[in-house]
Amino acid sequence: MGKPLTVQVATLTALCCLVVLLGAQNGKPEGSSATAYQRGRNADQAGKRADAMAAYSEAIQADKNNAAAWRARGLDFLADKRYPEAVADLTQAITLQPKDQQAYKARGVARAALGQYREAILDFNAALNLFHDDEPVFVDRGLSYSALGDLKSAVADLDAAVEFTTEDARARRVRADLYERLGQDGDAIVDYTNAIRLDPRDPRLYLWRGRVYTRNHKCTEALRDLDQAVKLDPRNAAAYASRAECLLALGRLDAARSDLEHAQGLDPSNREIQAALAKARSRAGAPDALSAAAHVSRGRAFLETQHDAEAIQQFTEALQQDPSSAAAYNGRGLAHLNLKEYILAIADLDEAVRLDPACVDAYVNRGAARRAAGDPVGAEADAAKARELSGLPQR
Repeated sequence: MGKPLTVQVATLTALCCLVVLLGAQNGKPEGSSATAYQRGRNADQAGKRADAMAAYSEAIQADKNNAAAWRARGLDFLADKRYPEAVADLTQAITLQPKDQQAYKARGVARAALGQYREAILDFNAALNLFHDDEPVFVDRGLSYSALGDLKSAVADLDAAVEFTTEDARARRVRADLYERLGQDGDAIVDYTNAIRLDPRDPRLYLWRGRVYTRNHKCTEALRDLDQAVKLDPRNAAAYASRAECLLALGRLDAARSDLEHAQGLDPSNREIQAALAKARSRAGAPDALSAAAHVSRGRAFLETQHDAEAIQQFTEALQQDPSSAAAYNGRGLAHLNLKEYILAIADLDEAVRLDPACVDAYVNRGAARRAAGDPVGAEADAAKARELSGLPQR
């Protein structure tokens, strides 16, 4: 359920718009060729690509040296995802006009789409030599480097793209993906966050950032993102499956199973979703799948990684299963203490001490909460009790 690093649709769209913008500025056609070429441009402007391509073919037939017609037809082939034909036409355009920056750029995109990444990089190099400040070319070259496994060069290109313009969501999201592959999740989150600021209606950004949060056990943030991804794209199976993964980590098996069943309905042939659903159903049927002890164990794991909100949720679910769990009250009290919620912490730790009067940790934690809440006398009393239970000499 990952995301492939491919040439982005935005590049294709931008390049295809050049058909109607560039005109015959290079290799100006003459006579009947010029007339046919102009007819092609008019058809492109009207959104009639097939008519445009026929007109460009007529222009080329009338004048084989009409570089603008070769380039325009190549761009239309690119828009139709007919990549070999695009490469052939754009190569002819470059032969006739070796300084045609847009032709190099478009041929690079077509070659990358064909998996010819090294050749694509050469084209992007040529395009940048002709016009160095072309930010989308840095992004596309970075994608080709990434496809070849050269992540260092890929990140360098994306850094350059972001430096040219801080307002490009595409450059941010591509670099975020690279950071993920490098294990730099913190940097990935920063870039996804900036991309969301620039393009808040793109559900993929919330999905991808949510996955990073899930991987780092930040389930509160992950669920917020994945909820938004589902809201923006209710038919995205990956969004439901990723939210289910987060819910499983929290032990919310029923909700996770519901999301996975929905995901399977949207993508019935997805084997990863099928496997995840089978696992969720298996866990739901296990006798200790939702036991208090399991929730306490998960809560402690969240405490160790300083994810206190998630820990509180786990300890709360443990107490729903076993209201007499001193360990759950102690753990939840500590989480509240970490969040500086001292009244809630003391209330939980009072229960922990009542249920297990020999729990040293509960006295230590309650003492810290009392001191933070402005009760030094109560804090010292708890410290003294903890020393007594531990067999340590009194002060």
